[in-house]
Amino acid sequence: MKRAVIGWDIGGAHVKAVMLNTQGEIVRVLQQACALWKGLPLLEDAIKHVLNDWHIEAAACDHAVTMTGELVDLFDNRLQGVRAIAETVQHYLPHAEFYLASATQGARFTDCVTGLETDIASMNWHASAQCLATSMGDDAILVVDIGSTTSDITLCEQQQVWPVGWSDAARMAKQGLFYTGVVRTPLMALGPLIAWQAPGESQPVLRHIAAEYFATTADVYRVLGELSASDDLAETADGQGRSMNDSMRRLARMVGHDVEDQSSDAWLSLALAFKAAQLASLQNAIASVMAQANRPPKTLLGLGAGSFLVAALAQRLGLAYEPATAWMPAGSLQLKQAAEVCFPAYAVARLWQAWH
Repeated sequence: MKRAVIGWDIGGAHVKAVMLNTQGEIVRVLQQACALWKGLPLLEDAIKHVLNDWHIEAAACDHAVTMTGELVDLFDNRLQGVRAIAETVQHYLPHAEFYLASATQGARFTDCVTGLETDIASMNWHASAQCLATSMGDDAILVVDIGSTTSDITLCEQQQVWPVGWSDAARMAKQGLFYTGVVRTPLMALGPLIAWQAPGESQPVLRHIAAEYFATTADVYRVLGELSASDDLAETADGQGRSMNDSMRRLARMVGHDVEDQSSDAWLSLALAFKAAQLASLQNAIASVMAQANRPPKTLLGLGAGSFLVAALAQRLGLAYEPATAWMPAGSLQLKQAAEVCFPAYAVARLWQAWH
């Protein structure tokens, strides 16, 4: 007898959960901040918060899990992290199954992580791509998941996933895993120079930016009004607030200014300059992955908290753009948009239902 299933994406900074009913419809979505590097009790609290918020007993549902939280420096290595997270998850979610994928074993779920840690670690990108690949035709499509911290760029063709590599190291070497996101990325990572046209200047001027943790990309997209409050969960760089003035103050520090030195228009233009720098780096990464494909894709499919950037990237590259919501079953648009941000959690729930 089919039951509702909750998909879980256990990350280093967030826990994301998506619940599907027996018909595969999205009924609940929740993203919970979880600074896992501070200790496993935070993961325990996040899981309990989701269940309590939804008024659900864990045993009443099936649970499908993927993870990237094993990367945090709480753990000595990935193997230790996968085991610790799995043990914690299984304590609170009885009979949970973990998503794994590899070049030799394909993709499946398991309730025992021992000996499979490498195939389970950081495979949430594959779950998302696998879910989408099985829903689309034979055309080549590039799945671009821009999250809070990283971006995953994955080719799907002929209903299969064609990764540039399987490990984080291999994918980073070929830019399939690109460390830039719309919330937690320090702005110094977009440097060392920024082209900024300050008020009164006739053209952009290259400026050195501070190699200090003064501001993050959340400040950029908060100032530009493009970051949803529901995705703006990370601590700010200075531990202060998320107001427009607080965000502009942090941006000003990146170029050696105080916020009072210029009008708000100046900091808005600086935010646009940082956005342009991030888009340029993402464009280069996407172009690099496309160059490795046998048949270059014609469509970018956007996921994640930064999916709003994917449409702009598609236009820059002369490609079509589709949101992931277009590939989800009929249902509430609001829930589908929330699940697009938490897509790996949605994907493992959807795949679990399809494969059981």
